[in-house]
Amino acid sequence: MKILKKNIYASILLAFTVIATVGCSSKDDDLINQEGVKATVNGQVISQEEYDDALQAYKKMVETQYGEGAWEMEISEGKTWGSLYEDGVIIDNMIIERLLLEAANNDGITMSDEELQSELDVYKGYFNTEDEYQEFLKTNEMTEEYFKDALKREYIINHYIEKKIELLNPSDEELQELFDAKKMGQQVRASHILVETEEEAKAVIKRLNNGEDFATVSKEVSKDEGSKEKGGDLDFIKYTDNFVQEFLDASFSLEVDEISEPVKSQYGYHIIKVTDKKTDDTVTLESAKDSLVEMYKQTKYNELIENLKKNADIKIK
Repeated sequence: MKILKKNIYASILLAFTVIATVGCSSKDDDLINQEGVKATVNGQVISQEEYDDALQAYKKMVETQYGEGAWEMEISEGKTWGSLYEDGVIIDNMIIERLLLEAANNDGITMSDEELQSELDVYKGYFNTEDEYQEFLKTNEMTEEYFKDALKREYIINHYIEKKIELLNPSDEELQELFDAKKMGQQVRASHILVETEEEAKAVIKRLNNGEDFATVSKEVSKDEGSKEKGGDLDFIKYTDNFVQEFLDASFSLEVDEISEPVKSQYGYHIIKVTDKKTDDTVTLESAKDSLVEMYKQTKYNELIENLKKNADIKIK
């Protein structure tokens, strides 16, 4: 896969800004209330300054990918890229980085000077010349020592994840369970009407039960600009597609021509109608094995993160 260099630069900057410093440690329970402290993780400080730096890195990443001003661009009803990241995503990612780094250190994972130099050489290879590399550091106000320190932390975390997750070898029984849970090979054709409140959703259902056409009502009242002009039709979807879980669970529980009760998600309330179903018999445990293994590892990674969070002392201002 060919990756645009400008996106590589943004990714590098983002990773290094988020995990660049560990912060100081303290047993003071009132630490979170001190000025300039954004959060604490097992007594380690995430400062407001670090958070602000990370926010700027995310903004640069988004605007590198989508263009200047994209941070304020609306991506759904009442939601911008900026609000998406600022409503918990940034601080959560910073907390996860701290927890992973602490777990890796506790697990004895280190990086030698030779390994660090090798990793630095790999990243410098993204630049055409040494001058271009130096300009990158200057533009982003980083010294090479800062850069190398961040590289070391990233390396340690990645090797911890590799040790705990990447080397897992799930059994056929575990993959079969996942195959069934993810409804592999199954698809439903779903239409939906999205409204803001449960009361609105119930009013829509009443209209549909009184015989009004689903597509017509969707065009009139749905808040989903991407589907309303198609009568709410989303075409065939898979259980593994990028939809909110509540929507997927409801859609795959319906019979053809059945209309759901109001389904609440982060976007509002959905009224869903399934208009068709099909099964692809060519999708088998064997043919889907690679994707199932990746899903299995993602599940185990999520469990690892949740376990680290559950056993951590985290405070957020």
